[in-house]
Amino acid sequence: MNKHLKTTLIIGILITFLYFFLTGLGDALIPLLVSCLFAYLLFPVVKKLETKGVKREIAVLGVLFIFFFISTFSIALIIPNLINDGKEFIQQLPETSQNAINRIEELSADLGYQLNLNKDFVSGYVKEYMSQLSSSSISKVTKGVSSSFKNIARAFLAIFNILLIPLFLFYVINDYEKISKGIKSYIPNAYKAKVERYNQLINRVLKGYIRGQLLVALCLGVMYSLGLAAIGLKFAFLIGIVAGIVAIIPYAGFIIGFGLAVIVALANASGFPMLLKITAVFSVAQALEGLIITPKLVGDSVGLSPFAAVLALIIGGNLFGLAGMLLAIPFAAITKKILADLKAEYQDLDFYKET
Repeated sequence: MNKHLKTTLIIGILITFLYFFLTGLGDALIPLLVSCLFAYLLFPVVKKLETKGVKREIAVLGVLFIFFFISTFSIALIIPNLINDGKEFIQQLPETSQNAINRIEELSADLGYQLNLNKDFVSGYVKEYMSQLSSSSISKVTKGVSSSFKNIARAFLAIFNILLIPLFLFYVINDYEKISKGIKSYIPNAYKAKVERYNQLINRVLKGYIRGQLLVALCLGVMYSLGLAAIGLKFAFLIGIVAGIVAIIPYAGFIIGFGLAVIVALANASGFPMLLKITAVFSVAQALEGLIITPKLVGDSVGLSPFAAVLALIIGGNLFGLAGMLLAIPFAAITKKILADLKAEYQDLDFYKET
């Protein structure tokens, strides 16, 4: 058989097998991918425990127990309060928005400016759309959840898929090195050195960025919540947690959190002193994040300038929405290195060297 034909046939069979494997997993594919992501992040902890003499199985079980305990405790502690504040915030949203508009006009008048925000348009928008959101959002969510579990079979399947995550996670972490070695065994020898170099780069960027950014978001959420609660802002916990979660996307947490805090402050007839306090809270949190938290937790694992990071976020959001924004920074850092290598190869071409 012709070598080229044989190569094409074997690669075609492997791709076909991979396609049917992924398709055959069906709804279990998402739990498997989630498990692989958590395994990728938690495996270094298992390795550290192994170096201290702990057996692999015990280390894996210990890490998983701590991981699920912290997750469950956090959900039980945070989610109920978050839901209650969220419901109240949504119900008060039309009134909050209108009060904020009125307060902005009053403050501008005190400064000698007659600011007209076109009340008819703004009020109409707020009353029509925001009231619909506040009155029907909860029922829409309930209907959506109900329709998702329309029959018992699908409900059991959904629960089963959720329970698959810890099961998959245990096996993926336990056999992490075998799985990684098995995947690498399919890489052609001619490309192994380059793939390994890129693999090390990807590991450095992803592990440094993802773990670091999650910890940064957690720290910011705590600082925002405590700071806003200390100055007596309503919905301080909700705004702080939302800002912290959104902070996974660089710059987004500050913009959304600060905006929500200002709107709530204006809606509750707060004057410039409260606005200054809010500005101080977010400024101090951002200063700590930029000078201490991010350098310590994330470091220079990404290596992008602020301008490049903003461009990456815009491009990622336009192409792939929220998921694109979440992955834009590490993907851009990896792409930067690949483009540098391609540029070096391009400059080595006869076409480039010709004068």
